[in-house]
Amino acid sequence: MTSRRPPALGRTGHVASRVSTLELLFDLVFVYAVSQVAEAIVEHPTAVVAVQAAITVGVVWWMYDAYSWLTNQAAEQTLVSRLLLLTAMAAFLVMSLALPDAWGRYGLLFGVSYAVVVVIHAGLFIGRGGTSSVRAMLRVGPLNLLAAASLIAAGFVTGPLDWLFWLLPFVFFAISATVARRVGFALGPAHFVERHGAVMIIVFGESIVSVGAGLARHELPAAVIGAIATVAVVAALWWCYFSGDDERAVRVMEHASPPRRASLGVTAFYVDHLVMIVGLIYLASGLHGSLVDALAVAPAAFVWFIAAGVAVFLLGEAAYRVTLGLGFAVWRLVGAVLALATGLVGLAAPVIVQLAVIVVVVVLMLMVEWGTRGRAATG
Repeated sequence: MTSRRPPALGRTGHVASRVSTLELLFDLVFVYAVSQVAEAIVEHPTAVVAVQAAITVGVVWWMYDAYSWLTNQAAEQTLVSRLLLLTAMAAFLVMSLALPDAWGRYGLLFGVSYAVVVVIHAGLFIGRGGTSSVRAMLRVGPLNLLAAASLIAAGFVTGPLDWLFWLLPFVFFAISATVARRVGFALGPAHFVERHGAVMIIVFGESIVSVGAGLARHELPAAVIGAIATVAVVAALWWCYFSGDDERAVRVMEHASPPRRASLGVTAFYVDHLVMIVGLIYLASGLHGSLVDALAVAPAAFVWFIAAGVAVFLLGEAAYRVTLGLGFAVWRLVGAVLALATGLVGLAAPVIVQLAVIVVVVVLMLMVEWGTRGRAATG
């Protein structure tokens, strides 16, 4: 039985057909980045830190997602490309080490390592991507460098200017997204969807690992209750994402034109996934901080991080479904509102009760959604 080569993109690029082991190794760095952001929120569970965390993750996710585009467009690996990807992985790790204080004393280190990631990405794309991808990267690459320069500048300032230089990269990201939509990338749908699904599994897993690390420091009986509750909540949210939407997303991407496919890649897989990832980070922070004693009322800040985390995740899920036209989104919105309302439960009842209510809300949401989908299919 002969194996099929990925379809050619042009001069050198080939569209990936499956996620490689090197990409999975690369994901380990993102695990650490997510863990670092969640830990920063646990240490300082304030609204300001929550907003800074969302901005920071948005900046990191832009370039991390950019490497998903790269490996999708340049699937054929050489010794040089592998070494450069590993170098980028090291730069991502340095960036992750700086994350807890990226808005403070390690801002310059964060910005410089981000610039290294950007340069390697642009070089690999131009050297290994297809003709159309190279043309797009020659326009997008300088914008990414400007974003890196803004982050480096943030390392030298404090106060309002710090916020300005952290927000300015999103202007460059928006321009880059417009270029991508106009030029179009011949994205390989199966690999692209699978790649983002793998990242989401990692973020789900990090939510469990983060809480597990905290629970390990407590007495076993109480830790068991917290562990079971954590798995139940994360599994319910995992089911939301992997309930057939991934297969439907592949079909939608396959039937889209290259410009439309690039547009969906930016909106559904950068913006919508960013919202889901931020939600899961908030949830992990809330769980880590509140499960010191699952049978006690948790501090109010962590109660709201749990409620807001689930709500934000479901909002991202709803947006993802709308963007790709995957099916009903209204029940995800209803679920988000009800999940946020569980914060009121957590203020008066033990955290285990809040988590149980969240699981019930998500399960009922999925059951109603499946029932509605079934009636629509037979109607």
